[in-house]
Amino acid sequence: MLVTIHLTIVILVGLLVLYSDEQALMWVLGKKSILNRTHITLLHRSVSIGLASLLITGGLLYIQAVPAYLSNQTFIVKMVAIAALILNTYFIEKFSHVATSRSFSSLASSEKLPLFISGAVSFLGWVVAITCGLILS
Repeated sequence: MLVTIHLTIVILVGLLVLYSDEQALMWVLGKKSILNRTHITLLHRSVSIGLASLLITGGLLYIQAVPAYLSNQTFIVKMVAIAALILNTYFIEKFSHVATSRSFSSLASSEKLPLFISGAVSFLGWVVAITCGLILS
C-alpha cells in the first residue's frame, strides 16, 4: 500500500513538474513575456509539498529495509539526486521572481545562466531519481 501511495505521489508531482517546465519553456521561447506570480507560487509550493510527501513516504519505505538500502549503490545515487532536487527548490524560489517580472529576452547572458543550470539540475535530478526508483522496485 505504501509503495502505491509513493508511486501515485511521484506521478502527480511529475505532472506538476512537467507543467511547470512547460510554463518556463513558454517564457524562454517568448510565447509568454512574463509568468503569473500567483500561478508560479502555487506551482512551486505544490511541487515542494509533493517533494516533502515523497520524502515522508520514501522514509517510511526506507525504515522497513535500512541495511538493504544502505548497501545498494542505486539507492545512494537516488539520494544524491533527491538532495540536489531539495537544494534546487531554494534556487527555483529565488529565481522565480525573474520570470514573473521580466521577459526572458530582456535578461543578460549572466542572468540566464543560473536559470539554465537550475533547470538542468531539476531535469537531471528527476530523471535520475525516477530511474533509480524504477531500478530499485
